[in-house]
Amino acid sequence: MRASAWITIAIMLAAYATPTHAHQARSGWDYPFECCSEADCARIDAGTVREVRSGFVVTIAPGRHPMWPTERREPLVLDIPHQKARQSPDGFWHLCINDAGELLCFYAPGGDS
Repeated sequence: MRASAWITIAIMLAAYATPTHAHQARSGWDYPFECCSEADCARIDAGTVREVRSGFVVTIAPGRHPMWPTERREPLVLDIPHQKARQSPDGFWHLCINDAGELLCFYAPGGDS
């Protein structure tokens, strides 16, 4: 293979290489890598969260989270213990779930966790 072909390949690989990181919340802070891979996390409405004695009950209607699309027929209901809640850096509720609806991370505003 000619040197110019190797150089072209190297340039193409460098152009498409991106550092491994999670995406940002709307307010600009980065979700930790262990919580998401570009789509798993989203800010959720305060009305979807109910605090109970053991923690939080979060109810996500279909289409109200990127990982729980409108094709889902039933709402996702998660029971999240207090010790699983993280402090929200921006004062809003955030939920990170996988495509099966399993909890990855949950963020509560100050004073709520």
